[in-house]
Amino acid sequence: MPVVSGFTDGHGPVLGAPANDIGDVDKLDFMNLLVAQIQNQDPMSPMDNAAFTEQLTQFSMLDEMQAIGSKLDDSMLMSQSLNNTAMLGLVGKKVTVAGDHIWIENGEVSPAAIDTSGTGTATVEVKDETGLVVASYSRQITPGLTDISWDGKDADGELLDDGEYTFDVTLVNPEGVNLDATSLMTGPVNSLRYENNIAVVSVADAEYYVAEIYQVSL
Repeated sequence: MPVVSGFTDGHGPVLGAPANDIGDVDKLDFMNLLVAQIQNQDPMSPMDNAAFTEQLTQFSMLDEMQAIGSKLDDSMLMSQSLNNTAMLGLVGKKVTVAGDHIWIENGEVSPAAIDTSGTGTATVEVKDETGLVVASYSRQITPGLTDISWDGKDADGELLDDGEYTFDVTLVNPEGVNLDATSLMTGPVNSLRYENNIAVVSVADAEYYVAEIYQVSL
């Protein structure tokens, strides 16, 4: 049989009446309980000074704990506000995140890397905006982050035009078994928004939580 919470009117529980939650007891409730206890104590056996002092001490501790809790809440709000303001500085900065884009700008090629737990050989294919493979090269990989940056040149050694490119990576260990790896790109933060008070940045039309940023470039 379900338990019905509520007050009684002398004939059983009153349906719909809210039950008090001990976690919601405040200073006024505590004082009312203490006053009621004093008023209803046995005159022949009144509360001794030690017990009364103990309850007053508990009341004082409750008051102090609520004050501390209020200050902590204020401190967290202030810290969150400062942190969110600082995150605005990421807009326009270059960050390293999971992705497969490479940019050539004024002849400078943006970095690329992979993150893996294995050792082997990475074969990188660079494609232009039409999906045409414009370059292919290999790099030896060790566990952790490994730079696989492209030099921006095609198979004939000619520097390609400024623009946006993508890259695919195939990683195999010395036995020829494919390994998992995370491709990393470095590009500018286009915008920033907040989701549940957590900063989210946009890089190359994809969104990332700030915690997913591997590195911020100066």
